[in-house]
Amino acid sequence: MFALMLIAMTMVISLVFVGQKLVSEGLGYLAVAKLLPYIFLIALQFSVPATLLFAVCCVYGRVSADNEIVALKSAGVSPNRVFRPAVALGFALSVPSVWLNDIAVSWARPAMQQVILRSIEEVVYLGLSATRSYNSDKGFSIHVQSVEDKWLIKPNIWMYSNNQLRTISAERARISIHPELDKLEIELQDSFFDIGGSNQISWPGSHTIEMPLDMASRNGSTHASPSQYSISQIPGELASQNALNERRKERLATRFSVALASGRYSELQDSATQNLKGELADTERRLARLKTEPMRRWALGFSCLAFVWMGVPMAVLIRSADYWWTFGVCFIPVLLIYYPIFGLALEFSKDGTWPAVSLWLGNVTLALIGTWLMRAVVKT
Repeated sequence: MFALMLIAMTMVISLVFVGQKLVSEGLGYLAVAKLLPYIFLIALQFSVPATLLFAVCCVYGRVSADNEIVALKSAGVSPNRVFRPAVALGFALSVPSVWLNDIAVSWARPAMQQVILRSIEEVVYLGLSATRSYNSDKGFSIHVQSVEDKWLIKPNIWMYSNNQLRTISAERARISIHPELDKLEIELQDSFFDIGGSNQISWPGSHTIEMPLDMASRNGSTHASPSQYSISQIPGELASQNALNERRKERLATRFSVALASGRYSELQDSATQNLKGELADTERRLARLKTEPMRRWALGFSCLAFVWMGVPMAVLIRSADYWWTFGVCFIPVLLIYYPIFGLALEFSKDGTWPAVSLWLGNVTLALIGTWLMRAVVKT
């Protein structure tokens, strides 16, 4: 039951991911095919706990509906003996689930982003051929009159970077990408540049401009965030960030000391001091996120055990052979208790308000509910 439902649920979640990528990035079928291995891996981190809960609900709900638990108790056998295989399975799956959560966020998601970035040329041409326009949320957009082969006819290009808007128009243009250099090139013919409205340049003939691949992407970034580090890499990054944080604290303390000693009190609130405070706040936020990441992956991995611990006795008490009904009822505490608590703890731990260990609150809550339900099964 677990194996069959795992395949089905993973396929459904993967299709949702594929649809989301098709809509958000406008990817072609070849690019989506390249993304599928990574999408399956990411889907597994969501499907394994839910599938395990469904499997135990199906089995133990049917066993209870057939009065097998009653028969065991009448023979003097504790129901806990029946629960042990499911609990052992939950624990056995929790450990690889931690690894799965780790590799899904630290390897699969960055690899997906690289596939998307390397498909930018295809994405841009598909968008321009279909709607004559392409827009990214990084300050890059193109509108064309038509597309002939690889040439963009009468393109108007807007590029916003470094708080400056550049408007480019040309008779025609052609786009090419260089993944090994992480850049996108636009070859312009007879172009006109308007930089910030104050600097206008007419450029006859051929001219090439370059931009980072990330700027043309509709979402995502090439910059490493704490979630892109594996668990084994996080301690080294934590040490580096701690050292940087200490240096910034020392710089800020030195500036305060000099300002107070010299009587230049205005320097306590000037732009340089505010910049230092901002840099320190950024470092501390990154430190909090780095401390949160390992705990998040461990807590999500061991949600398998928490789901089983709560699901088995609840399925026994429901006593229904209808496994969809049993699963629906057992999933209510997961939906209304586990995920809200986990989401709340994740948000507060990311900004450093709560300690990272608070991410286990959802697991502990389900474990307490499951323990109370197990006692009810044994006593009734």
